[in-house]
Amino acid sequence: MSDLLGLEQERPSTGADENVTPSGPDPDLIVRAKRGANWFYWIAGLSVVNTVIFVAGGNVHFLAGLGITEIADAVIDASIREGAPVALKAVSIVFDLIVIMGFVLAGYFANKLSRTAFLVGIIFYAIDAVIVLLLQDFFMAAFHAFAGYSLIRGYLACRELKAFSQANPVISTPPPPPPSA
Repeated sequence: MSDLLGLEQERPSTGADENVTPSGPDPDLIVRAKRGANWFYWIAGLSVVNTVIFVAGGNVHFLAGLGITEIADAVIDASIREGAPVALKAVSIVFDLIVIMGFVLAGYFANKLSRTAFLVGIIFYAIDAVIVLLLQDFFMAAFHAFAGYSLIRGYLACRELKAFSQANPVISTPPPPPPSA
């Protein structure tokens, strides 16, 4: 009961815990890195939904989608309204899918703790955020800022994990010799 009220006396340190090397990285770092990496999947998935809405002829979009795919869809839609063949939508769909697959791949490799995948994905998403700002879609830009923050947190956790693994290399034991006959 006394420790619930904060009345329990602190015990002096024996000094034995201070020289213990950590047995592994902080599990919270792994969780943060994976959460950050999974944002690439969310961005890609909601961009797919935006593409499907475009193909169906809808006039709405998710805030989490990509601005570059929105521009491609808008340019193709304007061209079709001006008399271009409707089959031109296929060009926009292919472009959208290429961009979306880039984010899926960034998510896949970032989940494998690739710092390069994180950085490339973050850079492309930052460029997309600038495009969204130029379009003056401030709600979408705010979402880009939040998602970008989450991506950067994931990258920083990944970087800490890599630094830990380089500072604490695992010493592997050689395999046992084959049994003699």
